[in-house]
Amino acid sequence: MITTQSLKYTVTHQFEDLNISDQQFKTLIELASWQRMPKFPRRGRMAWHLLEQPVSLANRPSHKLRAAKLKGVGAWNPPDTSRHRDPLLDTFTEVPIPPTTKPLDSFATYPHFGFNQAGEYTFVYSNPAPVGGILHSRALLEYRSAQTLVEKGVPTIIPVAVIQYGEEYRFLDQPMGAVISLVPDTAPYRLSEIQFGKATHRGIDPEADKYYDRIRESLGIEGDPLSEVTRLKTIKILARKIGEGIRQFTIAGLYRYSPEWSNFDFDFEHQEILFTDLDSTRHMDEIPAEFRTLQALRDLGSVVYRTIAKFSTPAVLDTYTLTNLLEYDPLFELISGYFPKATEQEISSITKKLWNCFVPYLFMLKKYRREIQDTWSKERRRSYKMDHDLFYILAMTILYPLFQKSDVFKLYPSSLTEGDLMKKAKNYLGDRHEYFLYLLEDTKTP
Repeated sequence: MITTQSLKYTVTHQFEDLNISDQQFKTLIELASWQRMPKFPRRGRMAWHLLEQPVSLANRPSHKLRAAKLKGVGAWNPPDTSRHRDPLLDTFTEVPIPPTTKPLDSFATYPHFGFNQAGEYTFVYSNPAPVGGILHSRALLEYRSAQTLVEKGVPTIIPVAVIQYGEEYRFLDQPMGAVISLVPDTAPYRLSEIQFGKATHRGIDPEADKYYDRIRESLGIEGDPLSEVTRLKTIKILARKIGEGIRQFTIAGLYRYSPEWSNFDFDFEHQEILFTDLDSTRHMDEIPAEFRTLQALRDLGSVVYRTIAKFSTPAVLDTYTLTNLLEYDPLFELISGYFPKATEQEISSITKKLWNCFVPYLFMLKKYRREIQDTWSKERRRSYKMDHDLFYILAMTILYPLFQKSDVFKLYPSSLTEGDLMKKAKNYLGDRHEYFLYLLEDTKTP
């Protein structure tokens, strides 16, 4: 659709190692600059475009790319998909809007757990982001991080270009922009659909159901798509692939990824997970050597936390049983993917402690699932969630002995000891330190 509100722009970066026609590139730029209205497949700031002809990397002509992801080009906030979500706009929008310079406050209030400049545990809050847009510097982070992953052979979105909008688009006194990337599949879905998204309630979204079915078929998983066991068999395989992917990501020289399953796509042709959301990612060589181990360890703790925590989201409180979660243990597969040389006994002893930390919170949420799904406010619901700082600290502490024996540690060596991590935990946790010690010692299956 041709629009009357085209935006001023400059193409600041273009990836040269692509077999893409001038016309297809021109179309993508027209969408990013609103000469044509971009289409948004779901609520958020990501637009989606199906390519008329597949594109490929110059050095991998057989690897076909069929769709484009455009980030920072605007927003869509339909009324039917915003329950249990942070507000995106003041009002719902039936049609997409161009990027704005209005702050998205939820970005600045969501806590991220990590390390401060002294290497001690702390919460960090993101800077505000513009509704429907991103800073040009953030767009460039995604572009360069994807470029690094391509160069290192790690499955990822393929960068195309970064644009910078005109002077009327500035936020925090910095220029805004957008980033365009390519993916192999035409379906605008992520792995989260299978774990906690629409595909967990068959019939709500036939296209999400189809995506789940295609992944099962690709992985060779047979069984009833309505079965919890079939779903967990699928999740089990994907979890191992995600663990492998996070290890490759770190070895490629990157850190700080948000590894919710909503940030992983799937390459059906090669049965690989793809990194998709890279605008927060940084390069290890930008930080002092002594912090690289901590950041790698933090990324590992993050993917473990984000995998387990999503089994307690409101939409799936009726979906999973504890018996089957422990039987098919996605955490075991995830950690095995990251540490391929670790023994089953080593990993099982770790996952038991992690489940023991999570299970009481899971069943408290299950107890109140009707109120959570129907009447509770977002703030009240979140107050019942597991303390994610405690879980991060537990995960990083008990995973560190395996981490010290890994190829990642060889790449980022450190004098950090298990005793040092215990001291950091005590300094941070205060009264909760006693509970932390209990979780460390408890090896009983929940």
